[in-house]
Formats: sequence, C-alpha cells, structure tokens
Amino acid sequence: MKNKIIAFGFILLLASFLFAAFILEPREYSAMENRYLKQAPKFTVKSLLSGEYMEKVEAYLADQVMFKDGFVSLKADIEKLLHKKGSNGVYFGKNHRYIQVYDPDGDTLKDNLSFIKNFVSASKSHAPVTFFLAPNVQSVYPEDVPSHVLMADADKDRQTVKETLKEAHFVDPTELLQEHKDEYIYFRTDHHWTMRGAYYGYQALGEELGYSVMDAEDYSVEYKSEDFLGSLYSKAPLTSVKKDSIEVFSNVLGKYRVSFEDGKHVNTLFMNSKLHTKDQYTYFLDGNHSFITIQSNAQTGKRALVFKDSYSHVLLPFLADQYDYIDVIDLRYYRGDIKTMVEAGGYNDILMIYNMDFLATDENFIWLQ
Repeated sequence: MKNKIIAFGFILLLASFLFAAFILEPREYSAMENRYLKQAPKFTVKSLLSGEYMEKVEAYLADQVMFKDGFVSLKADIEKLLHKKGSNGVYFGKNHRYIQVYDPDGDTLKDNLSFIKNFVSASKSHAPVTFFLAPNVQSVYPEDVPSHVLMADADKDRQTVKETLKEAHFVDPTELLQEHKDEYIYFRTDHHWTMRGAYYGYQALGEELGYSVMDAEDYSVEYKSEDFLGSLYSKAPLTSVKKDSIEVFSNVLGKYRVSFEDGKHVNTLFMNSKLHTKDQYTYFLDGNHSFITIQSNAQTGKRALVFKDSYSHVLLPFLADQYDYIDVIDLRYYRGDIKTMVEAGGYNDILMIYNMDFLATDENFIWLQ
C-alpha cells in the first residue's frame, strides 16, 4: 500500500507540472538562464506526422516547468552539500569562486591557430598584427581550483599559441595579472575578468606597443553595481553565492562615440540601462555586436582594427584613448569582406584580443579566410 501511495503521489506531482505548463501563462524569458524560453508550438498535421511537433512540445515543457529556477538552485546546493566538485560545466572553487571547466577541442584549437596564422601572414604587410591572449581564471588563481579535478592544461595550450603565432606581436598578461591577484581582477560568478583586470592587460599591451598608459589612480574609479551574478552562477546557482561588483575606470577627459552595425550610436562606452538587467556585463559597450566603431578625442592620428571576444569589452575603453578610431569585429556574427577592410582601412594596428577558453572552442575563426 505504501508503494502505491508513493507512486500515486509521484504521478500526481507530474500531472500538476503538466497542468501548470499548459494552463499558466508561459514565461518568455529566464533571467536565471539569460535566454528566451520555448513557447507552445503551433499544431499542424504535417508537424505531428514528422515528429517535429512532439519534439517542440517536449522542449516547451522542459522550459516551462513550474519553479524551474528554484529546482536548479536546489540541485546545485545539494550537489555542493554532497561534496561534488561542480555542476553543469563549472567547478565550485575556493574563495566563493566558480571555475569554468577548461575542455578544449584539440582539432578546433589547431584549426583556429592555422586560420589566425594565415591571416597574420596575409595582413602584416598592411599593418602590424598583435595577438593578445587573456588567460582563464585558473591560470591566475590555480589555488582556487578544487583538488583532484580533471581539466586540460590551459598553460600548456597558451604556450602552444605563443609558439605558433611567432609572426605576430604576442602579448600574454598572465604574469602581470598574477602579480596583482590580491586585487579584484576576475569576477567570482562570471567567466570574464573585471575592468581592473583588463587595466593590467592594457599595461602589458602598452609595454609591447609603446602606449603611454595612464596610472590607475588617474582614472575616475567607482562601483556601479554590487549585485552582479554572472554566467557561471546561472549554470549552478548556489544560494550561498557571493555576489560580484561592477567596477568602472573612466577617463574624465575622454569623449567617445560608439556606432553600431544598425546605424545607431551613443556618446558613451558604458550603458547604464544594462545595470538593471540580468547580464550586467553588457554595461560595457552594450555586449556583443557584429561590428562597432569607437571614435574618441584621443587625437593620435591613429586607427586600429580589433578582432575580439567578450573579454575585450572591458579592455576597449582603455584602448579608446590610444586611437582616434577603432573598428571592432566579432567573428561570431560578422560576415563582411575582411580582406578588403584590412587592405583599404588605413589601419596603424590590427589587434586580436581573445581569451584562452574562447580560442580553444569557438568555430568562427574560419571567417578570417
């Protein structure tokens, strides 16, 4: 009898979730997951017979589970209590730090380095090319990685990148970041570095390219948020999480105009409205765009072309003081004629700014061809 009661209760629970998914107003967006959720599919006989309709219904039900965000947090808390080292592609590191699992695809990294190497060879006659490689957090804070975890060697791969891209100026700020590891240079709940971390990256880049770098004390520095929860938290949202802060360095003498691919423009590098969204990192340059141009009052007479991932968003505000114009390309979204842009752009520098995780996994470097 006891087993029947348990089985009946389980069936009743499942039925209640199904009922809620179809009766309650479906959610359009999950702030926890930072994505739009699946909506109820439109029924057609053709989609039913092909199996497409049932696949979409299954995806819809999975996204619209009642109290889903709470269950995800409960799952992460239970796994931590059971002393599991991580969940959903992240480790629970020491000092309240999430560690993203470094799991590169060897073929992808090899292919990407080949694409970049060919691009450097083809472009260096038009402008010098600098490859800037930001380290992932475990290279700067190895002591925060849980003991006895199995993870690929990012430091070894970083050395491979340096040896492969000999034709480019290669900048690796790892040692400088390690010297400042007692400062707030990486977020705890997100995979990015902070703007303070990017400042030290800017110092390393300036040493290679001869920039006149302002001292950190010469910037106006303030905290814009104290409740940032990043992308790694969304994967394993512990209730005991220590929230991050958004620290901003501003050059009070700088004037900037950022133009986007859709023709819109703003006269700032920082988007205050994004501080009221889940992904507060988009405060910097409005997040990911296929192409933007940054114009400044630097009056250096210089222009740069930058290829980037999202690590650059907190670095570009510093670089804006070194160039009158910076054209910025994100290969994940940009499908324009790169060859013609390099040849006709009149650039003084071509910068490629990437972090180790991205370089080892992204499959869009092929567009450099």
